[in-house]
Amino acid sequence: MLTPIRDGVFRWSTPDPADDWMLVGHLFVRETGVVFVDPPMVPGLLEAARRLGKLEAVLLTEQNHTRASRFIAKRAGVPVYLPETIPDAVETWEAARVKQIGNFEVYKAGSVLGFQAYKFGDDYALLSDRKELLVGDNARGDAKGNVLMFPEWFKLYTPGPPYPDPEAFPKEWRDSLRKQFKEIVRATGATSLLASHDYDIIGSLQARANEL
Repeated sequence: MLTPIRDGVFRWSTPDPADDWMLVGHLFVRETGVVFVDPPMVPGLLEAARRLGKLEAVLLTEQNHTRASRFIAKRAGVPVYLPETIPDAVETWEAARVKQIGNFEVYKAGSVLGFQAYKFGDDYALLSDRKELLVGDNARGDAKGNVLMFPEWFKLYTPGPPYPDPEAFPKEWRDSLRKQFKEIVRATGATSLLASHDYDIIGSLQARANEL
């Protein structure tokens, strides 16, 4: 179930029940314990994770990626770390209450659970100590190792409703998001992209980002 990416880092995936793409989670094994990032639910997840170490926390790149957070928090008794609310959304505490996450904390740009958090559009990008960049919906890899940016990847999966065409988003905003991503990759020296959907990009992120 858990596929190793490198020593101490694993990934797993499961089909999204509502859309034509994969939900991907990542798991980091540290001295302090095991940290789940954007964890989708699959049978046996906690049992597999417990074999790797003490369960420490759940870390989300965006508020919509609660996924298995409630289950993990309840069963393992660990906190969930949510990014601060996006503009024009409900307050973080209200979103967490509605989804009944339980014990949670809110993080902003800076250090969180050994990761460095950077504001990235309306969400966050998290940098690991080994130069892996974790993102939510704003960027993902395809099967050929290319970076796909939000919202352009909509056309590849669900053309038309319920998702808008990329052109429905202002070009200035789309260009700004792409620029932000390239700047984060360059400034952090990130070598890999660990995406919460579809494919990771391992080792070649600098070159792939330059192609955007």
